[in-house]
Amino acid sequence: MPKRSSLVLKQQILKCIKERDYSYAELERRINTGFRTIKDNCHELQFFEAVKINSMKEHPSNGRPSYSVSITNYGRRLLEKA
Repeated sequence: MPKRSSLVLKQQILKCIKERDYSYAELERRINTGFRTIKDNCHELQFFEAVKINSMKEHPSNGRPSYSVSITNYGRRLLEKA
């Protein structure tokens, strides 16, 4: 399988989070790529204000820090153009 471009990965992330928020780990499984790739692409999308990364100091089930990614209105408009 050929390597997906950064643009394709960002589009897949936006499509996934269009309906609901996802954690990095959930996105990793849904998009079938590495955790670091998801995290880096989400941070780029946040820089361009297409997504918002929400942090939770302590996840209820394991007590570790957790992050969820949600789409912004600007991110929805970008997705419509794609």
